[in-house]
Amino acid sequence: MPKGHKAEKPVYNYINLDTVHDDIMNVVNSQIALLGYDINNPKDRKSITHNEVNYIFKQVYNTLFKPNKALYNNQNSLIDYDNNDLFNILVDSFIDVCISLNKSLGIMSFSFFSGIDYTTLYRWGNDEKLNPERYKAIKKLKDCHKAAQISLLNDSPVGALAVANNDTETGLEWSAKQALNTANNAVFLIPSERLQKLNIQDSERLKIPSNEE
Repeated sequence: MPKGHKAEKPVYNYINLDTVHDDIMNVVNSQIALLGYDINNPKDRKSITHNEVNYIFKQVYNTLFKPNKALYNNQNSLIDYDNNDLFNILVDSFIDVCISLNKSLGIMSFSFFSGIDYTTLYRWGNDEKLNPERYKAIKKLKDCHKAAQISLLNDSPVGALAVANNDTETGLEWSAKQALNTANNAVFLIPSERLQKLNIQDSERLKIPSNEE
């Protein structure tokens, strides 16, 4: 290759778009069984911890996306980063796993799952011009993470109260509105009005002793 010539990125076709979703779910289900859980039992699925799901995601990467040789630009995944159709399938598959296991996981967990470096995913999710379709997919991942977190909070009374106090999307924001109502209903009295309210007459006002007394 001539000196100074930049190598063109190869087109990766290691992954079959038609089967990758099923391949992912097969690995997930097999790992769940190895951890001792029954995938068909709702209580078992719910009792799987977030850390265990991250472990499962790492096994998805090791089984399906980890290269056995050096790739272009030190890429650590067999995934074609520029294939938007593939990327959307991966995001949807990741979300499917999280929802089916009642878990709230985001970009770091997707990095475990895909092998794509977290900083790369973060950059893609903050630069719409770089690749609008990929940006949209990452936004979907973030929004689903947020929705799952709110759902988990709503499963407990304390969490539901926290959601109600801070939910700008539904306009609840109970704590802020309560504080506003309290402020609006507050009655401010000038000194003489305060005295009347307390049934204290002018003659009963406390006197400040002078130095002459």
